[in-house]
Amino acid sequence: MIRESAFRPAWWLPNGHAQTLYAALGRWVRGSPVRMETFEWADGDRTRGFWSGIRRPDDCGTTVVLLPGLEGGIRSPYIRGLLRRLAKDGHQVLVLPFRGSASNPSSGPQTYHAGWTHDLERIVAHLLAREPERALALVGFSLGGNMMLRWLATDPRADGIRQAIGVSIPFDLSCTAHWLRRGSGRLYERYLVAGLRRSARRHLGAHGHPVLDIRSLGRLKTFLAFDGQFVAPLHGFRDALDYYRQTSARPLLSRIRTPTLLLQALDDPLIPAGCLPDESEWGPETVFEWSEHGGHVGFISGHCPLWGAAWLEERIAQALAGLARGTP
Repeated sequence: MIRESAFRPAWWLPNGHAQTLYAALGRWVRGSPVRMETFEWADGDRTRGFWSGIRRPDDCGTTVVLLPGLEGGIRSPYIRGLLRRLAKDGHQVLVLPFRGSASNPSSGPQTYHAGWTHDLERIVAHLLAREPERALALVGFSLGGNMMLRWLATDPRADGIRQAIGVSIPFDLSCTAHWLRRGSGRLYERYLVAGLRRSARRHLGAHGHPVLDIRSLGRLKTFLAFDGQFVAPLHGFRDALDYYRQTSARPLLSRIRTPTLLLQALDDPLIPAGCLPDESEWGPETVFEWSEHGGHVGFISGHCPLWGAAWLEERIAQALAGLARGTP
C-alpha cells in the first residue's frame, strides 16, 4: 500500500537540505542512560549493543531494536531522540550499531557491509529465545533500513517480528551512489565517505586488507571508489556495481511478509524519487508512506524557529503503539 504522510515541515525548514542538516547537525538532544551488552557467539565472534537504561516495572512488553544508518550510533541525534521517546512509552530499546563502525569497533577481521545481516539474525534469535513472551519490533534508518529489509525478506525468523519500520532507505544502492556524484550530492558524499575512511583506517591498522594499505585510503573520495576498492575486495564482491547488485533491498521487497511501515521523503537530498521502488514492487504487508518534504532522516515540524519538533519520533511511537491494535 502507498499513502501520503500527514507530515508538514516547519516553515523555516522548507526543503530537503534544511531538514537533513538541521536534524543531523543543528538539533541538540540530551543523551539517555544506556547500558552496553556484549553478545558472545559460539564461534568466538561477538558484537555489542546498547540498551535504554533499566527495565521499568510498567514497561509495555515490547523490545525495539534500532538499526542506525551509515556510521551512526548512540550519539546520533535521531537515535538519542528516539531512545528517549520510546523509553517514555515503556519500550525496552536496543541500539545495534554496525560492527566495525565507531560505536561498535570490531574485535576481529569481520566488519559490516550493506547486506551483511549476520549480527541482526543472531540478535533476533537470541532475543526470541531469551524472552519469547515479549513482542519484538525493528526500526532501521537509511543503510540500516536496507539491511533490515533484506533480512526480513530472507530469514524465516522474520515471522517473530511484530512490526518493522524503515526511514529514508536507499533501496537501490547503485542508483543512490550515482546520484550522489551530481550537484550538491557531492557535498554529502564527501562528508559520509570521510567517516567511512576513518573506520577503514582503524580496520586496516588492526587487520590489514587484501589489496589496500592505509596510504591508499586518501584517494577514495566517492562511494563508487570506496565501495569498489575497500568494501568489494574485503567481502568477495567483483566490484562496486556487483556489491550494490547483491546487497540492495529493492529486488527482495515483494518477499517481505512482516507488517512493515516505510517513511520516505521525496525531497531527500541523498535518495531521489527516481531511485524509489514502484508500487508493483511492494509486498502485501508493506505500507509505503511518502511525503513531499522531510529530507533524509529529518521530518522536523514546528512553528518556533530553531526549536523544531521531532515528528519522526512521534510517528514511530504511534506505529509501535499500534502493535496491540495491529494498525501501523
